[in-house]
Amino acid sequence: MTKKEKKELRKQEWQEKLKKEQRQKTFKKIGIWAGVAVVLIVAVYGLLQIANSPQISSTSSEKLPQVSKEDPATGNPNAKVILVEYSDFQCPACAAYHSLVKQLLSEYNGKIYFVYRYFPLATHQNAMISAQTAYAASLQDKFWEMHDMLFQTQDSWAKSSKAREAFVDYAKKLNLDINKFKTDLESDKGKNFINDTYNKGLAIGINSTPTFFINGVKIQNPRTYDDFKKLIENEINKK
Repeated sequence: MTKKEKKELRKQEWQEKLKKEQRQKTFKKIGIWAGVAVVLIVAVYGLLQIANSPQISSTSSEKLPQVSKEDPATGNPNAKVILVEYSDFQCPACAAYHSLVKQLLSEYNGKIYFVYRYFPLATHQNAMISAQTAYAASLQDKFWEMHDMLFQTQDSWAKSSKAREAFVDYAKKLNLDINKFKTDLESDKGKNFINDTYNKGLAIGINSTPTFFINGVKIQNPRTYDDFKKLIENEINKK
């Protein structure tokens, strides 16, 4: 092999070595970026899982007014789960959650104490009179029957100018003493109780309905029945 040929061979070997090093650097960069991409995908997935899971916020149990004997309530007072709802009978979302809450109370019979609190929104024309209707029914031990009827028929009276007449008809269907019902419907006692509950709700930052508390802690409204169940079961399973 001539000197020139040897020189050419060394040049080719050097070029091959250089190409090999460049390929290794390229593969290394690809590996690094692939690793970064995997980490980002995992992080985003984790955040989505957190965002999509039912959450309990940090509202202190000390702020939520204690349950009193005047509050409409049903279930076992000694249950491990106390579910409080601030609600407006004219609120469409409240009507939607009504069926979920009823299902929860049925499935976890004896394990939930459910407390309803009046929060009639000023933007709803019949919110206050419907709250007064439920209050008047409660004085004849028919709060929950009227509660269910108001939500089930919400579409028929929500924007009606004759809601009061409709509510009197509901009272008749529930076999209430109509004269007493009409008196209680317009009583200052009922209005004052509803306004007091509403103002205490405002004081702890409530500004929309429905707003739920589980064992004194505000929750994000669950998007599904299963999400609601998870929150309830978490509390039931706590030691």
